[in-house]
This record gives sequence, C-alpha cells and structure tokens, in this order.
Amino acid sequence: MITRWFYYVRLGVLDLVRLWSTTQHHVIIVAGICLPILLLLGLKRGHVANLRKELLTSPTGRQVMFWSAQKGELMTPARIASLQTDLPAVQLIIPETQRVVALRSQPARGEARTVSSATLYSTRQGDPLLQQLGATLPQPDEKGVVLAHPLATQLDVKPGDSVQVVLTREKGEKPESVTLDLKVLSVIPTDNARAMIGYLDVNVLDRFEQYIRGYRVADYGWPAAKTSARDAYSSYLVFCEKSSDLTADDREQLKERGLVIEDRTTQLPEALTLLLKPDKRENLRVYELSTSASKTDRRRALILSPSELSQSTAADDVVVPWNEVASGEIEGKPWLMVGLSLPKRTWLREYFRDPALPCTYDDEPMSVRVAHPGGFNGAETLKWPLRQGEVSLKVLSRSTVPAEDRGRAIAVVPANVTAWLAAHRAGMVDFDPLTQLFVAIPDPPLYDKARLYAQSIDDIPAVVEALNNLKFAVMSETARITEIHDQDRSLQLLVLVVGTGVFLFGVVTVFSVLLDSTDRKRGTIGILRVMGMSRAGIFMTIFIRAAVIGILAAGLSAGAGYLLSLALAWPPPSGSFFASWKPVVAVELYVADFLIILGGALVCCGLGALLPAWKASRLDPFDAIVEGRFR
Repeated sequence: MITRWFYYVRLGVLDLVRLWSTTQHHVIIVAGICLPILLLLGLKRGHVANLRKELLTSPTGRQVMFWSAQKGELMTPARIASLQTDLPAVQLIIPETQRVVALRSQPARGEARTVSSATLYSTRQGDPLLQQLGATLPQPDEKGVVLAHPLATQLDVKPGDSVQVVLTREKGEKPESVTLDLKVLSVIPTDNARAMIGYLDVNVLDRFEQYIRGYRVADYGWPAAKTSARDAYSSYLVFCEKSSDLTADDREQLKERGLVIEDRTTQLPEALTLLLKPDKRENLRVYELSTSASKTDRRRALILSPSELSQSTAADDVVVPWNEVASGEIEGKPWLMVGLSLPKRTWLREYFRDPALPCTYDDEPMSVRVAHPGGFNGAETLKWPLRQGEVSLKVLSRSTVPAEDRGRAIAVVPANVTAWLAAHRAGMVDFDPLTQLFVAIPDPPLYDKARLYAQSIDDIPAVVEALNNLKFAVMSETARITEIHDQDRSLQLLVLVVGTGVFLFGVVTVFSVLLDSTDRKRGTIGILRVMGMSRAGIFMTIFIRAAVIGILAAGLSAGAGYLLSLALAWPPPSGSFFASWKPVVAVELYVADFLIILGGALVCCGLGALLPAWKASRLDPFDAIVEGRFR
C-alpha cells in the first residue's frame, strides 16, 4: 500500500519535471500571489517598528511625567511605592526633586576646584534615562553621584574620584553649613556644554532637603537648626484665691471654648503639694482645664497662651501650662520633674516655700531649679535620662525640700521642657545631642512631581488613563503612541483585506490553470486508469503536483521577498543617482512570515487543485482516451 502511494507521488513529481516549462509558469503565478502578502507583512512590521524604535531610543519613550496640579495628591515615599504597585504595567517611578549645592574637588594635580551652583537631580536604581547613557547608578542610600560631562570637567574629576557637597542653610542668626563626600560613579554626556548638573539617589537628596529645612539628619551627623520644637500641653492649671474664685460667667466662657473644668483643689499633684506652703494651700482654689482628648492623645495637646486664658476671665487667676510630672533616676536616686513657669511678679509665688523656685518665662529653655532633701551641691548641670541618651539641664538655683518628701528630689523646669519630654516619650519630637534641644521630627518627604517609566510604550495609554483618574496632570508621548497603534491596526486591516483578496483570486487562478492542465491530460489520465490506477491515485497525483508547485512558489516568494527587503532598506550613498529618488524603506521579515507564506501557498494550491483533481478522478477511462485523441 505504501509503495503504491510512493508511486503516485513519483508520478506527480515526474509530471512536473516532464512539463517543466508549464510548471515554471504555475510556480510564477502562485509566487506572484504570495509575494505581495509577504512584502505587506514585512512593510507593516518595519514601519511600526521604526516608529516604536524612535520612541524607545528617546529618553521620553516610556516616560510619563505627572504632577499634583490642582486636584492630584501630594505624594510620600509610601504613596510612590503603592502607585508603582497599583498602576498597570509600571516599571519604575522616580520622584522629581532637585537641589542647588556647591561642589568642591581636590584633583591629584593642581589646586582645589569649586562650582558654587551645581544642580543635583533625583534618580534611583534602574533609572532608564541614565542607563541609556551608560551610567552606573547609585544603590539606595548610596553616597554616589553621576555627573554631567561639563560639570566633571569643571571639577577635574573622573569616575572613582570624590567630590564634596557643601550645603548651607539660613535658619538662625547666621548661616550654617555642612559637607558630605560623594563618590563619582559615572560621567555622562550632555548636549548642553554648560550643564552643571548631576544625579543623586533620591533618598540622599531627601536628606539634603531635610537639613535645609532645619531638621536633624542623624544618619549623617548633621544637627538641627537651633530652633526648639513647638510645646503643647495636656492641660492648664488655674490658681485662684478663695476671695477671687472663678465666676459663673468665667466657667461658662471656658466651657464655650470647649474646655472641661475639673476641680483639683484637694487632688494636687504630689510635686506641687511638696513645693507649696502647707498653711497657705487652704486659701487656694485650683482647677484643671483640658479637652476630652488633650490628656490622652498627645497629637491633640493644647497650645493656648496662658495669658489668653487669664485675660478672658474676671477672676484674679494665674494660669499655668501643665503636663504630667515626669519621674526618673539620677545616680540611683529618685527624682520628680515638674514643669512650672510663672510670671516674675505674681501673687502665686508667695504660696511656694521658695518663691524663686518656679521658673520664669525668661529662663533659658534647658534650665532647672533644684529642690533637694539635703540641699543640692552637685555639678552645674543636671543630667536627665531619656530613652536613648540624656539631656543636660543648666542648674539656675538650689533649695531644700522638707523631709516629708520621703527623700525624693524635685527638678523644677520651664513648662515647655516637660512638654517636650512628653512629646519625646510619644515619639513626636527628637532630642538633638549636638544642639541639646528638642527638635521637630521631619515629616515624610512630599513630592508634587514624579517621572514614571512603563514596561513598554504600548502600556503608556493605560498608565496615562489611570493617572488621569487619580486627578494627576500628565505629560507623555501618548499621542504618538496612539498614532502607532492606529497605524498598526490600519496596516493590519490592509494586510488582511489585500491578503484575503489576493488569496481568493489566487485560488481561482490556480483552479483555472490546473483545470485546464487536467483537461489537456484526459488521454493520459484515461490510459493510467486502464492500466489499473485507482481514482484515489489519480486524485493523489494531481494533488501532489499542486502541493509541490505551492512549495516551489513559497520558496521563490521567500527568496524574492528577502532580496527585495534588502534592496528597499539599502541606503544609497549621498550624492549618487539613487539618492535623489530612492527612499529607505524598512521591511522586517520574520520566520513566522515565511511559514505563513508557505502555508498560504499550500492552501491556495490545495484549494485550487481540489475540484480539478476530483473531476479527473471521476473520468471514465475509455471516454477520456477517446477525447484525449482529439485534443
């Protein structure tokens, strides 16, 4: 059985060789059908690839700039990280920040060089803009810088050298400066010959901004500006004499301000009980003013001025900012710290054992007045322990507390000192050992602008749409990318329409050619049938002949298409005869295209041969011989 089928195949191939001139015509006809489809596929891909390549090689190809504008949110590092996860097909988001600094270098040969105004921009690991320029990017938090070539030339440095950054801030009476050594990681080219720019990891640049704004940068050992953190209080103590107590109107007015009035006359804090004269305490009325949250939530502590409260009441009262008494150990002995600030001249001082013991509003912020059981004859400073480290308080005065305090010493400090200590315990302020001040903790960096890189240019429209939904203002190459997609779809439709039309006409042409060729061989077919060839054999022989024609036509189309693609992409020398009229046309042919053409040629020839082969297999042998003699 297998031998017989090989015989049929051999007959089909021999028929092609015997009628080689006719076979050539058939092959050329089918190749002429396949070649335009092959070129259309290559032209479509080449044209779109050129547009895509132009964008991909451009620094803004996959880049989307977006900023907060009027409705978009300001972004923190955490928000940047969530956007990078939540937005579709995002490779990287880099916050856009910059800082003008002074840069100094000390070349191996020659004098030190300084650039007083260099602009450092933010970058991070994986930045496509710098990777395209061949830069070595800094690792997260790395003290490394990428310099533009003009700036590196001005400083006379190369990769591996060091430059020194000088930061200057004006937050106090006189400017303050700090320095930081940076390693030069790369030198990148730039079109601007005067570009004094560089790129720094965004985390390092954030620390620069933190210092300039007056905050402490503990990682780099940079102190905060000499400005203390804001002081806030859990409550206020109102001292009145019995003869001048709060009136009903006073209480009503304080309640209207949202303050809760609590009578503390019989429940004074322990430290105040020890410091006040026992025989005079009975003449005092003491009230505590607070809100529903100020004593439990440090973030909602009060920042009212004592004089503001005192002037709003008719009573002759003294308002004292108050935080809970702090406790600690110094040299193994228990201490209480009470924040107590009074005006220099007030009737309330006469109620204290030592009228000079309460602090005044003019006292130094980090000062202390000591009340000790046996008299305090220690050093000029008192070291108060913190969670980490200690704070030095300058001793302004000393006095003795009575023995009934059970041996506990009292440190009387300005009210704002206890406010800072309470905020420090709550993690809301930081203690700077360099300035010996409690300073504000910087908020997370806020960015109003960032640059985003999509995974491919095809993802840009979806990213832009998502950013628009989040109310960000956006700038990108969306219009050009949409144009590429539109042209790609148009060319796909063109290839489909032209390919389908050419294919259908090709099937009809092949059908006509093979039908005519079969009719001319009726006599031969009749003889083969008389000699014993089955109808299936006749069908197979004609079908094999068509398949070989399809294979040969596909090969011819592939060869011609490849040569034409080279010719179309050939750039003629400038000034030559061809340069005046021959354009450079990109044609990209893939293996898949050749396989499509091969499959198309086989299907075209197969469909075209189907009816002729069937008719030939149905011929009556004797009629075919008789008719063949007269053709």
